[in-house]
Amino acid sequence: MIRLKIVSGSRRGATVSFGREPVRVGRSASAELRFAGAQDATVSTHHAQIVFERGAYFLVDTGSKNGTLVNGRKITGKHELRSGDRVGFGFPGGPEAEVEIDAAEPAAVPGATATDAEADTVALAPRASQPVYDARQDALRMAAALNNGAQDTSAIRVANEAARKVAERRARVGGERSGDTVFLLAEAMNQVTEVVRSRTRRKWVRVVAGLGGVALLVIGVLGGVVFYQQREIDRLVSAKTGIDRQIQSLQERMRTETDAASLAALEDNLVALAGSAQTTLEELQRKDKARAAQLAAGGDELDREIRKILVKFNASTYAIPPIFRERLQFHIDELATAGNRRLMFGRKQRYWPVITREFGALGLPEEMAHIAWVESGFDPGAQSPAGATGLWQMTTTTAQSLGLTVNGTVDERLDPEKQTKAAATYLARLLSEFGEDSFMLVLASYNRGENGVRRALGQVAREPGGFRKDKRDFWHLYRLKLLPEETREYVPRVLAAAIVAGNAQKYGLVN
Repeated sequence: MIRLKIVSGSRRGATVSFGREPVRVGRSASAELRFAGAQDATVSTHHAQIVFERGAYFLVDTGSKNGTLVNGRKITGKHELRSGDRVGFGFPGGPEAEVEIDAAEPAAVPGATATDAEADTVALAPRASQPVYDARQDALRMAAALNNGAQDTSAIRVANEAARKVAERRARVGGERSGDTVFLLAEAMNQVTEVVRSRTRRKWVRVVAGLGGVALLVIGVLGGVVFYQQREIDRLVSAKTGIDRQIQSLQERMRTETDAASLAALEDNLVALAGSAQTTLEELQRKDKARAAQLAAGGDELDREIRKILVKFNASTYAIPPIFRERLQFHIDELATAGNRRLMFGRKQRYWPVITREFGALGLPEEMAHIAWVESGFDPGAQSPAGATGLWQMTTTTAQSLGLTVNGTVDERLDPEKQTKAAATYLARLLSEFGEDSFMLVLASYNRGENGVRRALGQVAREPGGFRKDKRDFWHLYRLKLLPEETREYVPRVLAAAIVAGNAQKYGLVN
């Protein structure tokens, strides 16, 4: 059993108790440990979860806005809890609780929850008295069963050690099943197999026959392990699939939502769901790396193309907004069917050596250079009605700020090499400011102007937790519609150009 004594916040003085069932913490009505009110504003809707695994309680941050702390330090992933720990939900000033853990877990009174408004303490039914667990006697009993019929002394030694470990784990949880027995016995089977095989070098069938009772018992255990693990894998896959469906539904709602407060609330839910999905995927990876990789790489060819680019920039995100994906597909289709696509691709091939040289000198990924496709179709003589000129469509002011000469007699914007060098310098400067993982903010800045993006980030900074990285990236601004429609459209256009140009044969750019 675990008890949390609330020492600050709106529920100060309350004591809540739980057994081994998962405990959700947050402001949601579905949370077993629920916080509410202005005093607990740092607590997210789905803030954290307490889970019991293999004889210990763990605290998991499920994508909170303001972080989850243990003894003053923010946690990532799972953190094992111990008696005396002080946990906090949200920084700064979030509610805090002191942790007490009992070795034995009483059964909870049916219907009692940690959110009962009438009671500050969740009562638990007393456990019937039972004899004290004797780990030594249990180990001897298991060892005798394991060694029945065994002749090899090494196999007997391994079996005795396995029995001792199982008993120790049971002792930690009050003499009940620890959940580790099948894993320890499977490990013992592997050791026995290797010992006997190395000595006899006989065929596996003869080894199994020579092991007698140990082999029959452990092989049965191994079958149980396989069944248990497969059941857990199936459960995790099902859980992740369910979370993904919720994320999809939530993003569709965000697509049409126009109220800023409602969008912010939906974003909080999305972050929480994405955190839960990531945690589930990490747990699945520990049990079945191949299945986890298969799920992580899910989606169609377009999803894989998007994620391939995002990975290059360390800008991966769990949930790509469906509207972004749709607009990206629209621009890919538009480029792939444009009558002048081969002409633009031919220009690209002509100036690409200069572009890759200047971009490579500053360590810029070449995908960003497809800004020139969107801006001018790689035409160094292009001019816009607003006076932007050249391959990179720079205004006079921007070009001069980057060291190019633009006056009545000379316009270096028309020099592809000089303007490309200036463009690379500009993009590198923005990446240095926003960070390499914010490359889409840099693309947005090329269209919107960096000051426009800075104003949007300044608006985010006024939100609770606005300093956090996940609130200062392109996806957050995109989902909350904090960028103009033109800029929201510009970024997928650039990525579409990169995808089409990177698959020239597929999209008919070459014969």
